[in-house]
Amino acid sequence: MSERYQTGDCLGRGRAGSVYEAYDTQQNKSVILRRFDVPEEEYQNNRWRSEYLTITNDLKRIKHPNILEVLDSDFDEEGPFIVTDQAPGIRLSKMMPGQGTGIPLKAIYQLASQMLDAYQVAMSFGFYHYALSPSSILGYEHQDNEYHFTLMDLGHSKLIPLIANNSNDALAKTLDPALLAPEVYEGNPQGIQSSLYMLGQLLYWVSAGGHPLAGLSLRTAHAKHKAGEMPYLKGYRADMPDNFRKWIYRLIEPNPDRRPESIIEARMLMPASDEVNAEIFRPQPRKMDRRDAEPDYS
Repeated sequence: MSERYQTGDCLGRGRAGSVYEAYDTQQNKSVILRRFDVPEEEYQNNRWRSEYLTITNDLKRIKHPNILEVLDSDFDEEGPFIVTDQAPGIRLSKMMPGQGTGIPLKAIYQLASQMLDAYQVAMSFGFYHYALSPSSILGYEHQDNEYHFTLMDLGHSKLIPLIANNSNDALAKTLDPALLAPEVYEGNPQGIQSSLYMLGQLLYWVSAGGHPLAGLSLRTAHAKHKAGEMPYLKGYRADMPDNFRKWIYRLIEPNPDRRPESIIEARMLMPASDEVNAEIFRPQPRKMDRRDAEPDYS
């Protein structure tokens, strides 16, 4: 056990490892410590260690208000670990008012805008977020209906394949099938275009109050993503103006070549906030019922 960090309660376990509350005795502050499940023969290998530290050291260089800060990474007798700051807020999935009801339109727009900012900075350091999910973003409302969102798990797209001994399908097996870009499933991620696709699917999810592909197997969800089989979003969000809805649909085009080619283009195509949040668009959306959440694709 690392002498610097006093590990507390386990916050969760996944296919890649476990996450713990921890206390940094050098900085006298609470932090989050993530341990990765790696065979000892792997992490004792100098080449493996070098690659791991290269990735995590690059993550430590990223400083952005919408990206969870990586503070430290190292090895001890239990294996490799990474330490991050404790960001305020709750997971995006917990911000939903209830099954079938999405978050406020203003929050959706600010989520999109802030994630584009985060993507731009992450991309400059060589990172693309292919592990996006409702649990990989923290959010909170701080004042005057203004929202702040923090992107977590940024390095997973590089760390998961390394931990899985460079297995081609390792990353896809750890991801949310409802958001997974078709080309990522096929082992051919397309950089920012794949990241934009997953952001678009996430925006659909928080808008509709659920996702029609949630709970499907990777293979089945992939087929639906590839075919572009998504229920009409405006049916769930009557308060969403057409220009914003069409922008989201541009992000989730099954063909990467039809999506924006860059963050700059995505920004240019994105409608202005005053257009999206105009008071004219205020009818109540209908809820996503069980049949919508689990559609019959047969």
